[in-house]
Amino acid sequence: MIRTPRPPGEHAGLDDDDLLCELLASELPGRDGQIRPARLRSATQQQRIALSGFRLRNWVDRSLAVLERVLVAAAVLAFSYWLLDGPVRDFLYTRSNPSTSRAQAMAPPPTPPLMVPTAAGQVVSAPLPFTRPEDAALNPAAPRAPREAFLAPQAVPPVAPLSEDPRPQRLTMPSIGADMSVYEVFVVDGEWEVAEYAAGYHNGSALPGTIGNTVFSGHAGLRGAVFKDIGRLRPGDEVIVETGSWRYVYRVRETLNVWPTQVEVMDPTMTPVLTLITCTNWDTQRLVVVADLADARPRS
Repeated sequence: MIRTPRPPGEHAGLDDDDLLCELLASELPGRDGQIRPARLRSATQQQRIALSGFRLRNWVDRSLAVLERVLVAAAVLAFSYWLLDGPVRDFLYTRSNPSTSRAQAMAPPPTPPLMVPTAAGQVVSAPLPFTRPEDAALNPAAPRAPREAFLAPQAVPPVAPLSEDPRPQRLTMPSIGADMSVYEVFVVDGEWEVAEYAAGYHNGSALPGTIGNTVFSGHAGLRGAVFKDIGRLRPGDEVIVETGSWRYVYRVRETLNVWPTQVEVMDPTMTPVLTLITCTNWDTQRLVVVADLADARPRS
């Protein structure tokens, strides 16, 4: 047997072997009854037994369990509705209407300036803005009408034939490869409608080519997402609006973000202006693109 030396100064008592011999020689103390056998448990089992009282479920736990299942079911239903009414619906619409897919980005061919005959038989370059040659002001130096005259009630022009419908029918942005139809939208329950799978022309805003603010809106997410890339438009890029018989070219002036309450971006203007509006920043703001009229000519 190997003895372990005691540290200096430690009290010298009985040696281990002497203590063992003394315990073996002594009699066992008397006990009344049978000795209960000991139970050996692992740490995991002992932890489970010790915490069993804290894991008893009451009505609060049951209520929370039911609420959890209800919330999970509601989340699944909401996601399923969004999936079916969003991406799946867009995919089916795209398959059934392949002609409405995006056009390839390409620069428009250069076009010569529009020449308009005058009453004297001369042919001159007509200034902008105008919608018809007879409406064009052939004197570029003519002073503009004051704002009061612009806001005053004006005579309503005669309705154009259906073949010469002045309302916009198509909107094209070659620099970002966007080409879409245009539907007229109205105010419903105090809010503007947003066209699906097309750009929406705001009823009551200026007609293309005329003095005033021509307003378009469109989705940036689902429902065709026709305006999802207008944030890539840069100053000088062209935005083309086609009506029943005319083609108007606008050039982007600026792009800005505004709050939904800043409706002044749709106010009338003293010059022919095109305004494109869509949602941005998780629908907390509006992305606005402002363009000025640069060219107009009859559609071939």
